[in-house]
Parts: sequence; C-alpha cells; structure tokens
Amino acid sequence: MVRGKIEMKKIENATSRQVTFSKRRNGLLKKAYELSVLCDAQVSLIIFSQRGRLYEFSNSDMQKMIERYRKYTKDHETSNHDSEIYIQQLKQEASHMITKIELLEFQKRKLLGQGLAS
Repeated sequence: MVRGKIEMKKIENATSRQVTFSKRRNGLLKKAYELSVLCDAQVSLIIFSQRGRLYEFSNSDMQKMIERYRKYTKDHETSNHDSEIYIQQLKQEASHMITKIELLEFQKRKLLGQGLAS
C-alpha cells in the first residue's frame, strides 16, 4: 500500500494535531536514539510542544552538549568575522594595485611618446 503525500500545513483539528504531534515526536526521538547508537554520534534533541511542554533526548549530558554548541557557534562567528576583514583588506589592496597599474601605464605612454599632439 502506497501512502499519499500530505500537504505541509497546520492541522486545524486540535485532537488530530495532538495525535500527529505525539506520533511524530516519538518517531523523531526514536531516530535520534538510532543515530546515536548506529553512528556513535553525539545527539541532543529538544522539542517544545504547542502547550510549552518540554521533550528532550540526549545520549550524553545535555548541558555539556549545549555548551559545546554555543562554543562552536561562537568560534564560527569569529572565523566568519575574520574572513570578512580579510576580504575587505584584499579589496583595498586590489584597488591600490589598479590605481598603480593605471599610473604605470600612463608613465609608459609618456615615455614612448604616445598621446603627444603632432
């Protein structure tokens, strides 16, 4: 039996929405567990329901995982900022080189006598 595609939109019926949430939440938690076991990956999952209830899974200490995530994103932001500064420096250097090339070409034409009125 082939399942039909379902349209990705909010389920209007509250009961159906809650049943779907519970089933999908359980499936997602199961997949997180399987990923951690089969691939020896560190996995943490945080879910808040519409009512604000917390569901979580972590195969290691959740707090350590959150700290690791924060450190990673902070380091990544720093490296992005460093890259942007480097790109700006390269653009300035290229601009200076273009100006220098134009000046050298002008001096070359002057030495060769090009551009002089006859």
